[in-house]
Amino acid sequence: MSSITKGSAHSVTVEAPVEVVFDLVADVEQHRRIFNSVIHTAYAERGEDSDRVERWSWIQPLDSVRTWRARRELDRAAGRITFVHENPAAPLTAATGEWSFKPQSGGVTEVELRHEYTLDGTAAGGEEAVELLDRGATAQLEQLKSFVDARGDIAELEVSYEAQLVIDEPIEDVYNYFYEADHWNERIPHCLSASAKEDIEHLQVVVMDVQVPSGALHTTKQARVCFPNEKIIWRQLEGLPPLDDMLYGYMHFEQTPEGVLVRTGQTELLKRNGVAKRGWTVEEAKGHVAEVRGGRNLDSLKSAQEFLRRRRA
Repeated sequence: MSSITKGSAHSVTVEAPVEVVFDLVADVEQHRRIFNSVIHTAYAERGEDSDRVERWSWIQPLDSVRTWRARRELDRAAGRITFVHENPAAPLTAATGEWSFKPQSGGVTEVELRHEYTLDGTAAGGEEAVELLDRGATAQLEQLKSFVDARGDIAELEVSYEAQLVIDEPIEDVYNYFYEADHWNERIPHCLSASAKEDIEHLQVVVMDVQVPSGALHTTKQARVCFPNEKIIWRQLEGLPPLDDMLYGYMHFEQTPEGVLVRTGQTELLKRNGVAKRGWTVEEAKGHVAEVRGGRNLDSLKSAQEFLRRRRA
């Protein structure tokens, strides 16, 4: 098999100290807040200077969810994070890279993201794969810069809330009620239609038409990472509520002696101008969102409980 090796380097200047930017990239649990294609992240191993991480992202040109795993070395003193992909997708046979963080005058940081790829020279699609990764690197740097520049506003405008309910049904049935998106129009009162694309098992893109309280038709699109009988992690890609710049959430399923405890929560990034147009303070807007949309989430759990109870009867 012949191989081709290629590299790329991109950089951006960020108005924040090195330690702030380093920490944001190092902590993969922050990536969902920073990068708008990231659905979920997890640590497989975690040490002070090294780790193994997994990240699930929506790939727009494919309209699909993909995952990558990487082993990382974190050198805080040198301002460097290196990584080796463990599962590069064909036609890539290897992929490595490095984030570097260099202090500049005035508390500014130059961030550089470098990649090196090895491709199967006999396989088709090599150029397209490298171009996709190249665009992804540029987008990551741009989004990192945007997040750092607005981090104060983001912290103020983020709101998170959770609803929970114990459903006394088998955990497989409770999980499947929410996992089987193709059946939502039969199960969820405000859902008019839904379709799920799942070209890799348990990784979904779901398009749903819903009727909002005003009676209008609204189309949403979500990317979801599903862990059977355990949790569903999602990110809304299209059809965001008018007040939102970002929306993502989760469902957790836990067996208890009383039944299945279902916790459903979400995080929204509110638009400051949208809040102002309604004449609200930020705290008033957060309270409204948590009460109204949190209430709808609880209603969805109650609908699942009632549906499963009727089906069993």
